[in-house]
Amino acid sequence: MGETKIKRYVLALTTIVWRLIAFAPPPSIVLDHPDHLPQEIIPFAQPNPTLSSNSLPAATTPDEGSTQPVYILYSTALTCGEIWGIHQRPPYVPPILEPSVSPNELNTNTPYYYLVAMLIRNKVVDAQDCPRGGLQTPYVANTCGVERARFVLAEWQNMYDAEIIQASKNTGVPPRLLKQLFAIESQFWPGTYGNGYEIGLGQLNQSGADTLLLYNPPFFQRLCNDTLHPNRCEMGYPNLSNEEQLMLRGYLVQRVNATCTDCPAGIDVTRAKESVAIFAEVLRANCAQTAQIIYNVYRRSPGQVSNYVDLWKFTLVNYHTGPGCTSKAVQYVNQNGLFLTWESLKSGLISPECKKGSDYIERIFQ
Repeated sequence: MGETKIKRYVLALTTIVWRLIAFAPPPSIVLDHPDHLPQEIIPFAQPNPTLSSNSLPAATTPDEGSTQPVYILYSTALTCGEIWGIHQRPPYVPPILEPSVSPNELNTNTPYYYLVAMLIRNKVVDAQDCPRGGLQTPYVANTCGVERARFVLAEWQNMYDAEIIQASKNTGVPPRLLKQLFAIESQFWPGTYGNGYEIGLGQLNQSGADTLLLYNPPFFQRLCNDTLHPNRCEMGYPNLSNEEQLMLRGYLVQRVNATCTDCPAGIDVTRAKESVAIFAEVLRANCAQTAQIIYNVYRRSPGQVSNYVDLWKFTLVNYHTGPGCTSKAVQYVNQNGLFLTWESLKSGLISPECKKGSDYIERIFQ
């Protein structure tokens, strides 16, 4: 075979292989098998930060002859906006997404009925003179109970404000957003709830722990070194055995559990305050996981196919309902030729479990 024919043969074979890779269906996100996800981190194309949702392509495929990088999976040095490929925030965002606030602006005084019930149950508040001891149900206070707790309510819901502001500075997670997440998830009671499946201020579970350990290797390394032999930790989280991964997830979930039978009010306040930084990292890890899901479908950075505010909503859906719901919803939007906006993604949250994500966003952004 002549040299020219060999070159043509190699070029044709390369083209075929590239097309098979470029146009293959996007990989599915399965938390039980995190090694299915690409791990390489390389730079990606810079998007237009001013692109509006009305001018975004609904469905895209790689242009023939272009180079499609593996999308960024994580970075402990980037904000969520930068992870999405948005390097300049929009000039106007909802107050909950403002990048910085003063302690006074973060301060709240809301009558949280679950928080009051836990304060009564742990004898922080004396409501014995109220009907049913101040409790409407074992985990919900009645109006009289809330009245008895009025002097400590503000203290308990603002106890973590300094840590929230510091975590925001370290991660770029908007402080009001992080505090609102705590308000909705736990009403600022940093212990266990119900059967203990979800724990802490942000109600961390095994799925959320998995996301953080997969998308933040430095965090994984530190946690792993506390529990496993360093030789095992060098393998990386995806390459550990299922038993080792389960051990690390369980250890992480307990790190945010401030329940303490020997502490005043039954809460280890120091541990609760330390957990704020962990939850900020969990949320940032969800930003990265959401970015990967969108890239798997569109082969574009998230900032090229959606906008800053909606990407936060997608991330919060991912945090609350899991990557399965997010992935199916994004694929639904793409397959139906819609723009990737919050309104279109909501229509892709089809199952009863996934539909909870829509209500969650309404509560967060109320």
